[in-house]
Amino acid sequence: MPTYMCYAHEGQITAEQKSHIAAGIARIHSRITGAPVAFSQCIFRNLGSDEHFIGLQPAPHNGVFVYGHIRAERTSAAKNEILIGIRDLLVRVLNVPESVVWVYLNDLAHTDMVEFGHVLPEPLGEQAWLDDLPADLRDELATRGGQ
Repeated sequence: MPTYMCYAHEGQITAEQKSHIAAGIARIHSRITGAPVAFSQCIFRNLGSDEHFIGLQPAPHNGVFVYGHIRAERTSAAKNEILIGIRDLLVRVLNVPESVVWVYLNDLAHTDMVEFGHVLPEPLGEQAWLDDLPADLRDELATRGGQ
């Protein structure tokens, strides 16, 4: 469901910090949207020193960029809470200033995504969608923090 891509310079984020960030993003998204924690994905990508520029200059080496794909139809207020929540999480976990944090959200219609082999439900339709999944898949999602 929601997929958050986190880009930072190589070696900037430790494995422990990645775990804290992924869990924090999943909890933020769940708290604000009501989607189960198990639905969130956080993917980390390393950037080389010559792979991120702002204008004509290399970006700050302590910068972090998060690009999230979420289901459409979220309110502006909800999206703002997600943006600010992720920004604050990154500032706290990575001990960086707000000025080197970028967070973007991209809305996708639920019909534009297949996850766990099934087209996603409309927002607030998660429980019925989960109930229709095969039992073994529901069990796996439960181990990841789901219902």
